[in-house]
Formats: sequence, structure tokens, C-alpha cells
Amino acid sequence: MRLEKSESRERWRQARDLWLGFDPIGVMHLPDWPRDEYDAYLGPTLRLLEQRVSIDELQKYLAQVTLEHMGMSDSPQFEMERRSFAKRLKEWYESRWPGTHG
Repeated sequence: MRLEKSESRERWRQARDLWLGFDPIGVMHLPDWPRDEYDAYLGPTLRLLEQRVSIDELQKYLAQVTLEHMGMSDSPQFEMERRSFAKRLKEWYESRWPGTHG
């Protein structure tokens, strides 16, 4: 289902809020940090969700983004955080935006 422009913007806003909550580099508590810090990852995240990829595939994408692009260090705790975020993304999309695309 193709979204109306206002729906697409709302879906984007919600995806941004999820990424801001994940905040892998830990900067959202800083007063002047831009809220668009993770916007480069929203489109690819939404495309994966539209393709109904598995949580494992989402987690692989999140690992690529956080470890390769952001240069974060990996740890068992961070891996669990990425998996939890992947689950949260999938649950959000399937409950709020199933079958939609921008």
C-alpha cells in the first residue's frame, strides 16, 4: 500500500524516534545535538522493513551501521542492544505500518 505524503512523514518521524531512542553513539542527552543524527539510516531501515526481512537480517544491518559506519566497538551487551532494537523496529512496523511503502 502506497502511503499518502502525510502518512509517509509520520512513519518517518516514528522511525526517527525509534532510532533516537536506540541512540547507539549516546548523544541524544546532549542539549544541542541535532535530532537528525541518524536520519541517514532511516530510509534503508524502512526499506528492509518493507521487504519483511527477518530480525537477524535487521540485526546484520544494524551491526554494519554501528560497527563499520559509526566505528563503534562490539561487545556482547551491544549485540544484545542491537538485537533488541531490531525486534522493536520489526514489532513497530508490523503493528503500525504493515504492507506499506513510502
